[in-house]
Amino acid sequence: MKYIKIEPEVIVGLGEDTNIDTSTIPPVVKELHINLEDWLGDDLMENYPVFIVTEPLKSNLETTAYSGYRIEDLKLTFDEYFENNYRLEKEIPKFYWMIVSGIKGKDDFYIDSSQVLNVSSQAFSFLKKFNLKNAVFEDDATSKEVDKIFEIFEKREKK
Repeated sequence: MKYIKIEPEVIVGLGEDTNIDTSTIPPVVKELHINLEDWLGDDLMENYPVFIVTEPLKSNLETTAYSGYRIEDLKLTFDEYFENNYRLEKEIPKFYWMIVSGIKGKDDFYIDSSQVLNVSSQAFSFLKKFNLKNAVFEDDATSKEVDKIFEIFEKREKK
């Protein structure tokens, strides 16, 4: 199965009501509270170690057979500076917590050892129908090319 790495828009602010165990890596979140400081409009967002999706993305994901995740409710509050920061002329959607628990080679969504979200090429084609303009993408081929470039530089430095 071919995967695409996705680093979504980062929304800042795990709220004070987030129940998180930081004694493990990655930390385990039991209840999620997001204190939104701004939103750039993406349908998939991240706030390590969690992923957040909008209502439109959640609703459409529910019509697919993609695996490796589940959707849960979250608590949302707005930071005192949200009104000053928010510049889009669109209504704020409802947000949901996307819990990714998939396994590479078996599921469409999984988190790799670098804690980066990986999505199967089929699921990625689906996600491209949504707003991901602030996300960074890297496919398996690009990743291998980058590794080769670093390997060449390391060999040159050793000489």
